[in-house]
Amino acid sequence: MPFGTATVVTNVGKGIASKRQLGATPSQLEPKFIGIGVGATGAARTAAAADTALSTEVETRATGTGSNVTTTQTNDTYQTVGTITATATRAVDEAGTFDAVSAGSMDISATFAVINLANGDSLQLTVKKQFT
Repeated sequence: MPFGTATVVTNVGKGIASKRQLGATPSQLEPKFIGIGVGATGAARTAAAADTALSTEVETRATGTGSNVTTTQTNDTYQTVGTITATATRAVDEAGTFDAVSAGSMDISATFAVINLANGDSLQLTVKKQFT
């Protein structure tokens, strides 16, 4: 399911991409940690470049697997795939990628129609950042 309402690279995320260009051992960590949240759609909030956090983050962030994939040009897209398991009933309506498993800087912010999860349900997210 594609993110429906809004998906943006945050202002901080643009800096993350720039810092990752610094050679073989950049000091900027890979933004491979995926978080989910609740409360975005209910508050009529959409993802914005100024976002630094999810509305109300729930669950532990997934440590995603990052890769380069092709959308239009060879390797023009950074992709992160991760799975989060709900520990309670959730009405998830936002997700984001971060450069740390807790706290950290938000790279991508996304809001979407509510996905209802029961305790124990898993949600696999694929987040793509295309460079155009």
